Amino acid sequence: MKNIKRYLAISLTILLTSCSENLLDLYPETRLTDGSFYKTEAQFIQATNDVYRQLGRIYDAGGIPDLYGELFSDNVYIEFTSGANAFPEEINKHKILPDNGKLKLAWETAYNGLYITNNVLAQLEKTEVTFSQPALKERLKAEARLVRAVILFNLVQAWGDVPLPLTVVSPTESYQYAREKKETVYQQIITDLSAAKSVLPASYTGTDIGRATRYAASALLAKLYLAQGDKTKAALELKVIIDSGLYSLDANRDGAVDTRDFEYIFKADTKNSKESILEAQYLAGQNQVNSLHQQAYTPFHFAFHLPASTETFRGDGLNTPTPDLIGEFEEKDPRKNLSLYPGYTDLQSNQFIAYPFTLKFFDPQWRYAGQNFEIIRYADILLLYAEATENPAYLNQVRARVGLPGFGQSGYPEKYNTLALALEHERRSELAFEFHRFFDLVRTGRAAAVLTGKGIPVSAGKLLFPIPQSAIDVNPAIIQNP
Repeated sequence: MKNIKRYLAISLTILLTSCSENLLDLYPETRLTDGSFYKTEAQFIQATNDVYRQLGRIYDAGGIPDLYGELFSDNVYIEFTSGANAFPEEINKHKILPDNGKLKLAWETAYNGLYITNNVLAQLEKTEVTFSQPALKERLKAEARLVRAVILFNLVQAWGDVPLPLTVVSPTESYQYAREKKETVYQQIITDLSAAKSVLPASYTGTDIGRATRYAASALLAKLYLAQGDKTKAALELKVIIDSGLYSLDANRDGAVDTRDFEYIFKADTKNSKESILEAQYLAGQNQVNSLHQQAYTPFHFAFHLPASTETFRGDGLNTPTPDLIGEFEEKDPRKNLSLYPGYTDLQSNQFIAYPFTLKFFDPQWRYAGQNFEIIRYADILLLYAEATENPAYLNQVRARVGLPGFGQSGYPEKYNTLALALEHERRSELAFEFHRFFDLVRTGRAAAVLTGKGIPVSAGKLLFPIPQSAIDVNPAIIQNP
């Protein structure tokens, strides 16, 4: 499978062209230099498209949201895995050393993404190119600022205080960048998202579908405000999204809100559905920008094959669902069978292998998978709004889609007897494997209690990743987390 992990200062990769669906198409990389590029409006559009590629890198398997949101949580464990190191197990068991290679790569990917994004912003600021539509230049800057905010938000949640480069930084200049206080980073994210929200359109048409909208900016602001504990500001941003009427749990647009909509979201060829607010864009096929999720999260076993396939391939064995997560799903919750697969049959021995894995990333084109990743979807917004307003009606909308009784209604599980516990349960069931779990537990102050109660000793003061030792070795001004 194609592994998109290249570190280029300028990689002009993503072109907008027509295809069978309206989406932001991504195409292979070509190395060019600053001096030979940024000469036309079309080139600036291409450069901004490469900024979008950074979302795909950040939200691919092994990115910060995966490692912190899922692998660091109680949702997954590792049965068997590829590789000659214990880096994934260290993260999963909260016994991480600063030389962890997975954290190093995630950190470097994020800061490389910031470099690329800052470079495009700098070129847009100084260019003398005349744009056919004056508003286009400002929109491209807003798109880049939103992506920068996404990268920074993931960095600051996983590591706390982090270096905050907002311009293109040379190796010599980088020594001036120590860790900025978390509050300073948050304020920069708010500045970027507020500026983006004031410029970005409400929606797109044609081949521009898939680009970030003002509602994506509002969603990210809401998440940040909730992380800061400000439910009032978060509710205002979330209400704007809900009141827009542009998004719906009717993902497949068939006029009915039901389980088929949940299933539709995770089909390999579903791109930018009615429920999607922000997606990382991938394309199936050789020499395209593929996603690595399915390869990473399927069983590391010689006889493994996907459902309805006789081709065997060995996955990387990461993010195997825990029995605890499997047990979280209610007996009549159809999301369980749509999210999980119990195992597979060894085609040689005809023996069933009980080795569960997630189906949310199922793509029959497993060699070159191209399923998009839903960074933010409408169900997430409704659940966050229920949290911010303490109104269970929005939680119950999500449950009604899959035919489950609402909180406070007959048949609702008695053990989730507060709205906070009900939301924790619902977000875990609805958003499993979508990189939300540990972020949620930290935001609600429940991380230490929940994981310690399940045999993973975690204290409230150890909810951050260690800074990669390689970053400290290069720049001793960067101080390690306690």
